[in-house]
Amino acid sequence: MTLEGFINLFKLGKNAEAHEVAMENILRGVSFRGTNILILIFAIIIASVGLNVNSAAVIIGAMLISPLMGPIVGVGAGLGVMDLELVKRGLKNLSFAALASVATSTIYFFLSPLDEAHSEILARTSPTMWDVLIALAGGFAGIIATSSKERGNVVPGVAIATALMPPLCTAGYGLAHLNWPFFFGALFLFVINSVFISLATLFTVRWLRFPAKQMVDGRTTKRVKRITAAIVICTVVPSVYLAYRLVEQNAFKHKCEEFIAQEATIPDNYLVANVVDVKERTIRLTYMGRGVDVIEEARLRERMALHGIGDAHLDVRTGLSLTEIGQADKAMEDNATNLLAERKALMGRIRMVYDSLANVKAGRAQLLAEARAEHPALLFLGVDENAAVEGDSIPTMVMAHFTDGPDSAEYRRLEGWLTIKLAGGPFRLVVSPPIAHPVVRARRKRH
Repeated sequence: MTLEGFINLFKLGKNAEAHEVAMENILRGVSFRGTNILILIFAIIIASVGLNVNSAAVIIGAMLISPLMGPIVGVGAGLGVMDLELVKRGLKNLSFAALASVATSTIYFFLSPLDEAHSEILARTSPTMWDVLIALAGGFAGIIATSSKERGNVVPGVAIATALMPPLCTAGYGLAHLNWPFFFGALFLFVINSVFISLATLFTVRWLRFPAKQMVDGRTTKRVKRITAAIVICTVVPSVYLAYRLVEQNAFKHKCEEFIAQEATIPDNYLVANVVDVKERTIRLTYMGRGVDVIEEARLRERMALHGIGDAHLDVRTGLSLTEIGQADKAMEDNATNLLAERKALMGRIRMVYDSLANVKAGRAQLLAEARAEHPALLFLGVDENAAVEGDSIPTMVMAHFTDGPDSAEYRRLEGWLTIKLAGGPFRLVVSPPIAHPVVRARRKRH
């Protein structure tokens, strides 16, 4: 196959759409009126919900119905055919669409009760050079499909690959939560996609030799080229730097994983957790066992230099060592012993109380038997030491009930007998004979 034949393989040939028809399709996509505005709003809501619940399927659906590709392709095609009015209209509509998207998603995320940043959001906050390549390839595929009679499903695929809607919704999330790294990172990703889709469209329109809309002087052409080059450079340089950082972080993480796998084994210790923080360049190792001494830590730091991560910070942590576990077991055993001793003492005190109550009951029964021997008419004699406080002493309440009303001599004999039985302590005698009103007499302690 000759070189010319090889080049002809990449030409559209009979599949090429007429330039006028292709430009008419591009012009229709640039406009934002009625239907396109409503579709844009609904696509924003769908994409915001998808990001909020971390659903890739919902996000893909939003990208498929989003009309954001139209103004971006219009800007690139306008530059390619020197239709500056088309460029202005495309920029105007793209700016309106971007502002509407960010505003709508900001309102949604501000009102949503779900505020966690899932992986679908985090994936759109750190653009790199690879996003530039995706946007370029997507832009070339999109404009070639537009310029061909056999479009197939290229345009929807480009919409998914370049992901214009999710970055704007992620910017709305950052604005709603005042997370400025998220906001600017997502906005920069949208700028990358827009610029390089337009740039791919520009190159393709020139390559396919679309006729110029109007003849412009050399000064205007140079000015357009300078502005385009400046925008491209301002977009590429940060993305290249971010890509370099990403590669460096991946390399650092790989070296740390090798170091942990080869060097982190310490005798009589078990590595229960390891964390590599690529942004802080820190390795955290957590062990359980007999403990990690300073000599072993120093050895680990020396080995880090051999793996090319000598400038990283090593944080060695020890969980419960075997000694600490033994001390904890001994403390638990001592605590259980003390609790058992306290329980035994409490049970002894309870038995003493029961014995005391039994003695009191027996004593009261004996007291009643003796009182009946002295006073045959006595039916009941009750003694209650939990009486109300009177003055500075607590008198014992004595309740007596006779079959017949006792006379004064009977009262005095009962009081004298109680004084002896109660060891001369203060008491209050209440006699309830079968009369209308009980007779109450008190005996005070003599000092």
